[in-house]
Amino acid sequence: MSRRTRSHSAAPAWLWIPAAFGIAFLLLPNIGMISRIEPDTLSAVVQAPESRIAMGLSLLTSAVSAIVSVAIGFPLGYLLATKRFDGQRVVRTLILLPLVLPPVVSGLALLYTWGRSAPLGSALTEAGLGLAYTTAAVVVAQIFVSMPFMVMSVETAVAAQGSRFELAAAELGATPARVFFTVSLPLLRPGIITGAVLCFARSLGEFGATLTFAGSLEGVTRTMPLQIYLVRESDPQSAIALSLLLVLAALVIIVLAYRSPHAPRVRRPTPLSPANLEDDRRSDSAPAGSTIPAGSTAQPAMTPRPPRRVFPESHPDLSLQASLAERGSELDITVPSGATTAIIGRNGAGKSTLFQILTGALAADTGSLLIGGDVIFDVDAGVWPPIHARGIVHLAQNPLLFPHLNVIDNVAFGLRCRGVGKQEARRRGQEMLDRLGVGSTSERRPTAVSGGQAARIALARALVIDPTLLLLDEPLAALDVDVRIETRRVMRRVLEGRTALLVTHDVEDVIELASSLVLIDSGRATYVSRVGAVDTTTQVAGGDFLASFCAEDREGILCSRSQ
Repeated sequence: MSRRTRSHSAAPAWLWIPAAFGIAFLLLPNIGMISRIEPDTLSAVVQAPESRIAMGLSLLTSAVSAIVSVAIGFPLGYLLATKRFDGQRVVRTLILLPLVLPPVVSGLALLYTWGRSAPLGSALTEAGLGLAYTTAAVVVAQIFVSMPFMVMSVETAVAAQGSRFELAAAELGATPARVFFTVSLPLLRPGIITGAVLCFARSLGEFGATLTFAGSLEGVTRTMPLQIYLVRESDPQSAIALSLLLVLAALVIIVLAYRSPHAPRVRRPTPLSPANLEDDRRSDSAPAGSTIPAGSTAQPAMTPRPPRRVFPESHPDLSLQASLAERGSELDITVPSGATTAIIGRNGAGKSTLFQILTGALAADTGSLLIGGDVIFDVDAGVWPPIHARGIVHLAQNPLLFPHLNVIDNVAFGLRCRGVGKQEARRRGQEMLDRLGVGSTSERRPTAVSGGQAARIALARALVIDPTLLLLDEPLAALDVDVRIETRRVMRRVLEGRTALLVTHDVEDVIELASSLVLIDSGRATYVSRVGAVDTTTQVAGGDFLASFCAEDREGILCSRSQ
């Protein structure tokens, strides 16, 4: 016998009491209206020519208004949410003003702006484009009162989404236009749908502004709300029947919109099938390129620690000098390129600021970055390329795989930004996934892969474009211990010969991945050393943290004087 699954809810049970009152408050009026309908007259009223004309006009103008509101309201809401400019609060207040204005006041504002006797309206009338008392006036009135819903929906969606995915796309080489169309728009689609539905619903019920600005001309400006108002005094039963028709039309539109595959809804994580779970177990426990026979219960043998990386001498250096007074950063770092350098330091020491300056997310006051003899930026010389033109990719704990793309298209994204054809980009992406041992995940969605697989997929997405500099910000911190060990082993192999900076609090990351180490304290690089030659007796700012860090090096591989 199946048993219903019980789930924990954070909401206290007593909230159902006011919620029930709210439901009753909203439903009872509709029930009261429906109870007054006489079925015998309903069909005749609905099929009456004037009713069909009014309903058709309402649906047409509301659809046009919703489309126009999306076309101009979405860019407006997006800019308000992502840009900062003088007078922004005033602009936002004026845009949202129609939400609180009485509809009649909105109609008067339109009439005294676009009416036949108004300066702008008279100019349009003389040009044969008069608005007042036309069908176009109905659309204008509806847009005026409904577009703020679009602006609010987009602002809310952008605030909830944040800019993490857009920044990740830019680091992979996507221009602002490409980021907007391939990342921002798909991710904001639920918010756009919500705004469009709200605009349509508000337009469908608009009355006051329409009557004041457009009048009530049958077949021209008399929408269904106006038709209901017109017959309310002389034939209440017809008014009730028409109201029901309007309610049903609104319900149909809302239901269809929210049943769309891309409609906003709370979605449960996609469950992994038993086969996928087995793939996860294998890829997270077996070295890349090896296989575990089906049904085998043998555990992978413990492998000896690989030999420590040598400090390369043949590559030109990575040299960074940068200052940012706002963050108290004065950075001067020189380490070998073509190798991985570990960045350590306390929380708040300035490691994240360092990475943000490198990617261009934060603008340095002065300074420059040279990698292998190439100038990446030079503030004093006026060289400050945009994020997408730097060739610097940042990987954090959250892999930030684009949720609207499958795994292979995620990995191919950076190549596509560089003009590589779709098939060729997918082929190269598949090769990189295979190298990292997660080739079987290529057709899955990001929600259908494990944490260890997601980390490798994000690494594949970064490496396939051969970045000038790879920034690794504790990429293994959120993984289980066994998955971390295997992922670290894979990273060691694929990072060979690449220039990378690794922020970590894990001694094992430094020992296995890095050839040099930099200590950051209070926004400054206070100590630089080869891995294996770290001296904890050196008197530097943050030296106590360095000593504590080396205390975890129990085998004495990292530090020459382990505590």
